[in-house]
Amino acid sequence: MTSTSRDSKRPSSIPAAKPPCQIHPSAVIAEKAVLVGTHQVTIGPNTILHPYAKISAENGPVVIGANSMIYENAIVGTSPDTSKSEQAVIIGDYVNIESGVVVEAKSIGDGSVVDVNAVVGRGAVLGRWCRVGPLERVKEGEVLEDYALVFGDGRKRIDSTAREGAEVRRARRVGQEKAVELVRKLVVDGKAKWME
Repeated sequence: MTSTSRDSKRPSSIPAAKPPCQIHPSAVIAEKAVLVGTHQVTIGPNTILHPYAKISAENGPVVIGANSMIYENAIVGTSPDTSKSEQAVIIGDYVNIESGVVVEAKSIGDGSVVDVNAVVGRGAVLGRWCRVGPLERVKEGEVLEDYALVFGDGRKRIDSTAREGAEVRRARRVGQEKAVELVRKLVVDGKAKWME
């Protein structure tokens, strides 16, 4: 093996591009969260990015609404595939993207939850108050209507309790606000390095 071929297998020591960021002052970005790309990243009020959460604005802007949480090892944003056109990723308010999730969706509606290790494919659209179960997959370009649940090997149904119960939706919003309030006390805020 020549030194040239050995060197080509080493990871690059050049740091990833730091995206232009618009981060609300009340948002919490963990010190070990990662934001990469050349497109705009916008993070709304009271939103929390946990350690090792990754926002990838390499192939389009990423917008995350208010009172949302992106957990450890979750990846939000489209991969830098040059064969596909640029695409924005828009995450609504009161959204939870759990640990290990990959989201390349066009949009995820308010109040939705994407559970542990689920995948939401490129260009997919999730309506409001949707839930994608653990390890489930939403296909590329798939559209889920409001209150859709994806569970058990891709089965789907509508969450009629949330659809018909304004008090249930209100309770979920209040619960999310309380969770954000608690977690903001536990996660060290490192957003200053993204606002330089």
